[in-house]
Amino acid sequence: MGAAGDLSFRIALLAGGCAGTTVDVALFPVDTIKTRCQTTEGFFAAGGFRGIYRGLTAAAVGSAPGAALFFSTYETVKPRIKSQMGDRPVAVQACAASAGEIMSSLVSVPTEVVKQRMQAGHFGSLREAAHSIMTKEGPKGFYTGYRTMLLREIPFALIQFPLWEGMKQEVGDWQGQPASPWQGAVCGSLAGSLSAAVTNPLDMVKTRQMLGQSSGGFTTTMSQVCGEEGAPALFRGVGPRTFWMGLGGFIFFGAYEKFSSLYASFVEARCFE
Repeated sequence: MGAAGDLSFRIALLAGGCAGTTVDVALFPVDTIKTRCQTTEGFFAAGGFRGIYRGLTAAAVGSAPGAALFFSTYETVKPRIKSQMGDRPVAVQACAASAGEIMSSLVSVPTEVVKQRMQAGHFGSLREAAHSIMTKEGPKGFYTGYRTMLLREIPFALIQFPLWEGMKQEVGDWQGQPASPWQGAVCGSLAGSLSAAVTNPLDMVKTRQMLGQSSGGFTTTMSQVCGEEGAPALFRGVGPRTFWMGLGGFIFFGAYEKFSSLYASFVEARCFE
C-alpha cells in the first residue's frame, strides 16, 4: 500500500471509530427500546423504560473498533474492486460494503450479544454477562447469531451505501461541487432509514437468536416467529429502528465526513511544515 493508500486507511480507521462511538452512545436509549420491543415477553415485561442505559458499556467497547474496521476495509477494498470491475459504482460500493460488514462483525457480534442480553434484563453488569456467557456457553456463545447478523448487515449495506454514495454524487453534480459534510449526513439519514425498515425482519430474527429465545437457526427462528406470533411480528421495533438508523445515519455519516475532512487537513498541514 502506497503513501496515499496508507493515509486513506488511517483516515477511514480514525474517522470510522469516532463516528461509530458518537452514534452508539448518543442513541443508545432508542436501541434499547427497539431490542425490548423484539423480545418474546414484550416491551414492558423486558424492562420498559427502566434501565434504559443498561448495556451501554458493552456498546461503547465495541462501537469504535467495529466501525473503524468497517470503514478501513470499505475504503481500502473499494478502489481494488473498482480496478477489477470497472466503472460500476453500485456494484463496487455494494461489494466493498459487504467486505466491511464481514470484518466489522468479528468485533461487533460479541459486544452485540452482551449488550442485548443486558438490555433485555438478563444481566445487571458487563462483567456478570461476560462471565455467565463464557461459563455456560463457552467462547462460541459470544458469536450466537453471527450468521444471522451477516444476513442482516450485508443486505443493509447493499442498500445503504450505494444509496448514500449515489445521493451524494447527485447532490454534487447538481451544485457543481462535492457534497458538504452536512449534505452527506442528510443523504446518510435517508439511506439509513430506508435500509432499516426493509431489513427489520432480519434484525428481529437476529435479536431472538442473540437473546437465546430461539431454538434453531435463521430459517427456524423466522418460521417460529411467524407461526407463533404471525408475520407482522417480524416488524416489531421497526419504528424505533427506523428512527434510530435515520437519526444515527445523519450523525454517523456527518461525523465520518467531518472527521475525515479534519484529519486530512491536519495531515496536509503537517506535511507542509
